[in-house]
Amino acid sequence: MKNIIKYIAVFAIVIAFVSCDEESNFEESTIALTPVYTISDITGTNAAFKINIYKEKSVIVEYSSSVNLESYASTGFTDASTDTNYEVTVNKLDDETTINYVLSADKTTGDGTLTVDGTTIFNVKVSEEEVYN
Repeated sequence: MKNIIKYIAVFAIVIAFVSCDEESNFEESTIALTPVYTISDITGTNAAFKINIYKEKSVIVEYSSSVNLESYASTGFTDASTDTNYEVTVNKLDDETTINYVLSADKTTGDGTLTVDGTTIFNVKVSEEEVYN
């Protein structure tokens, strides 16, 4: 009789564990790799540490240091790059101000220039990367 009670108790515990189905309280992650143009080694007065221009989203991320960043909306993204050169034009929306970026660089070396509003020119390094967004 004791063995029957033990079997029934074990069977009840197994059924209790198997029948418990808890829903997840967390949303599924939508994080994915997104292609960007990364502008680094920016030399000039009041230059950002690094800039990421998103290819598939209307976003520009500017790093003031290796950990401090600010995100901006963008418009007018045009990629006229060739097999040998990067040629990118985009507008950064900062509050009510529109700032025009023209990026031109060699694909082999990554060396190029970033022209801001047609007047300020920075020497830069350009690369294509994928970042999590």
